[in-house]
Amino acid sequence: MYYRRGSILIVYIDDCILATNGREDMEKAIKDLADKLEITEKGDIMEKAVKELANKFEITDKGDIDEYLGVKVETQRDRSIKMSQPLLIRQILEVLGFNERTKGKSTPAIASMILHGDIDGEQMETKWEYASMIGQMDVLEKSTRPDLAYAVHQCAQFSANPKASHKVAVLCIRKYLMETKNE
Repeated sequence: MYYRRGSILIVYIDDCILATNGREDMEKAIKDLADKLEITEKGDIMEKAVKELANKFEITDKGDIDEYLGVKVETQRDRSIKMSQPLLIRQILEVLGFNERTKGKSTPAIASMILHGDIDGEQMETKWEYASMIGQMDVLEKSTRPDLAYAVHQCAQFSANPKASHKVAVLCIRKYLMETKNE
């Protein structure tokens, strides 16, 4: 992510978002980017390589953003931005056994409970892969749901040898996601 004079450029591999306060600022930022890619008289090899790469990529204005890399982006009335990942949440809930009748929770973890290794605990039996589920929840937490950080990180510690107690903790996160799936 780059910030310069009221413009924000977000880059992920070859996908970019340019956010500005208005059309004029956007055109100025695009012109500035293009100018930076021009070859100077020095004949610098690196600058020539950058110029070659610039010729291979095309800047397209796709208008206001509504989705980027699976993240839904909504501009609110107060001009704030709401980001969510309803598809990923739906996928997580389906794998974990989403049920409309299951009551949701208002928190992702029990605050007074710290997960432990539970070495002598009952083995976990599920239809889903624990480490894979923790990976999906980690992506969700890092992208749009920092409210999941504590609960997901607690569960992640036991990905190598999860027990039934750790499954219960993951299902607690599921109940929270059911309650907050549109956040």
